[in-house]
Amino acid sequence: MAIRIEELKDKLIPMSRSIQGELNPGTDEGRNIVSKGLLLFRQNLVSNVKVRDEEASADVQDVTPVSVRLDLQFPLLSRCSCPYSGWCRHRMATFFMLYNKVARVSEWIQEWRSQESSPAAAADDKSSLNELLKKHGGTGALRKASDLLQERKSRGNTPEEWWMFFETLLQKEDLQLLERQPYLMDVIIQNIYKRFNKEAPFEREWKPLYQLFATFFLTLRVDLFLQKKNIELNREQYALFDFLLDQMEDAIEKLSVHAMPFSFDPFIAFLKERSAEMSEDPNHSTTVKSEVYRFIWYYLFKQKAWRRDEVKRLEASETPEGLFIQIALLHQYLLLEEIEKADEMVERIGTELVVYSEFWLVKFVLSKRYEALLLLLKAILKRLPVYIQERDHYEASSFVRWFVRKLPAEWLMERDPHFLRELLLSMLPFSYYSYTEFLLQTRSYREWVELQKYMGYSIPEMENVGLPQVYKESPELALPLYYNGVVDAIEQKNRDSYRQAVRYMKKIRTIYKKLKQTDKWDAYLDYILEKYKRLRAFQEECRKGKLIDA
Repeated sequence: MAIRIEELKDKLIPMSRSIQGELNPGTDEGRNIVSKGLLLFRQNLVSNVKVRDEEASADVQDVTPVSVRLDLQFPLLSRCSCPYSGWCRHRMATFFMLYNKVARVSEWIQEWRSQESSPAAAADDKSSLNELLKKHGGTGALRKASDLLQERKSRGNTPEEWWMFFETLLQKEDLQLLERQPYLMDVIIQNIYKRFNKEAPFEREWKPLYQLFATFFLTLRVDLFLQKKNIELNREQYALFDFLLDQMEDAIEKLSVHAMPFSFDPFIAFLKERSAEMSEDPNHSTTVKSEVYRFIWYYLFKQKAWRRDEVKRLEASETPEGLFIQIALLHQYLLLEEIEKADEMVERIGTELVVYSEFWLVKFVLSKRYEALLLLLKAILKRLPVYIQERDHYEASSFVRWFVRKLPAEWLMERDPHFLRELLLSMLPFSYYSYTEFLLQTRSYREWVELQKYMGYSIPEMENVGLPQVYKESPELALPLYYNGVVDAIEQKNRDSYRQAVRYMKKIRTIYKKLKQTDKWDAYLDYILEKYKRLRAFQEECRKGKLIDA
């Protein structure tokens, strides 16, 4: 971007207010525009974002690709190539992409929804207030500090009492909102977490432990609720769990700054017991539950003796073929650097290994566990083609975009570029752009040309993904592409396409001159002119382009 983040923030804050004033959260139209714009943003369908002075431009890949230009000073003068005349979902998605660089999009949505002012909403607010007053004594009078302190005591001083306290807090929440408003899942969970956090202990050293317990509890309970309701999340909606895991990681970092007091021991032991209970229900094996298990054993339970004891417990399980048990055991083997056992366990896990790989891909790069990382990647490579074939086009495309982002590409490029090539090849055609970038970076121009032929892209499309570089550095390899481009353009049989064909023929002439093979150019020109001698308009364009004498 041409402007700094601070300058962008100064422009987006007033723009934000203008958009919030334009879209009424009390109408279906307003809610649809915001929710669909949010979905486009979270699916990473906004690209080529550029900011210049008072204008931002972007491309949005919807059912039909569109171009957006946002007027940062006068937002309602913004333009979009879609047929919708007002503020549309594409403008909304582009705004979210920009706003995400300076603040939280979820907070923007929360603020926007709080402005709802329809009569029905006011009645609901009044009803909610009355319910709240009933729960707290039936009046709006201020309550005594002693009463508040007495209520806080209900949290208790043991991990079991904390857990029961969380159960009580959760009963006051309307988890059905996750089903009714799935596009706001992350906002709903953040609000619940904030209300949980208000009940944290006063003592500073206890706050991180409470935060850890609260996030651990909420993650498992929300996951269980979604499973019971048979609510399937798309990859973007999993952001609600990313938020909770981020908070959990933050709590553990705070706890690790100083040695934990002995009074924390029962709480840590309680969490260990709860993590063990995760494997007791083989029918409730989810990626989220496995994520939490791996997370807490990676960050919190670091003692080798604890991990070895956990391995013994898992190996003695009554359901050794259960997916959760297998993932948990593989995790422990990798943490203990027992590579041979990890290799054996990997062979027992099917294509599900691909789904569960994100945690290890991210963490093992950071911790430089390269041996374990390479073991996993080689196992994933074997499973990728089958895993992709089992999904429809949209799911496969979405997965590959996600997987490529998580791939330690720079490390693989340094260590084993051939293996990285195999990985990207196995995900074609969905990994086209990443594989194209790899081929250009490694100057594998012959393979690049073969890839373009395989994909069947036109010359204008190829010019945006590396053709100028190939033309400059290995012009002879670009010849077949321009040959096909000339024929395709002529076959369209209109003036514009003839001019395009002439432009490509000039490229061919330049290549032959560089190669000092002008005789081949003469032969090619004679062949084309003879083949299309009946197309007078084409012949005329060749004369205008000075390919032949007037």
